[in-house]
Amino acid sequence: MTIYKRLEQLEERINEEGFTTPKGIGSEIPHFVLDYPVEDELTVRTYVEGLLKRSTLNIKEINLFEFLISLFEEDLEELITIAEEEGYLELSQAIQTVLEDQDLLVNAFIKEADNVELIFITGVGTVHPFIRSSHLLKKLSNHAFRTPLILFYPGYFSGVDLRLFNKFRHEDEYQITRIS
Repeated sequence: MTIYKRLEQLEERINEEGFTTPKGIGSEIPHFVLDYPVEDELTVRTYVEGLLKRSTLNIKEINLFEFLISLFEEDLEELITIAEEEGYLELSQAIQTVLEDQDLLVNAFIKEADNVELIFITGVGTVHPFIRSSHLLKKLSNHAFRTPLILFYPGYFSGVDLRLFNKFRHEDEYQITRIS
């Protein structure tokens, strides 16, 4: 099935009655993934942009790269200095250390996602390895975050593990389901 057809199915699914309001004891955490070949990234971006414009749902797109920049807005000069003087690996470790401290990443994400019906998580490939979507999903699950979300993932989801760009394997126990 083409990525365009899968995106159309996704659009139909999110507009089904009850999609954004899971009910009942033990109802699944409404977290989904749309995995796709990395070469389809521009098609996905374009479709998502159009979907956000035409949807009647209150959807919040959180681009993880833009989200990361906003978290470190006041410290960008310092991060650039670290990158120039100590290298990319040190920069990555510095960012991850700060994000882990007191759950900054997940708390900021939850705040950003307040009062919406559905969240689209984009920018996964762009922000890797500074923010790993697999890590974010696990943290959200640990915080019992129940707002429906769809992770747009340039790679492969086997049902058990995520493989960014079909290369980097992140095994974990995700409470996430393929949406189409």
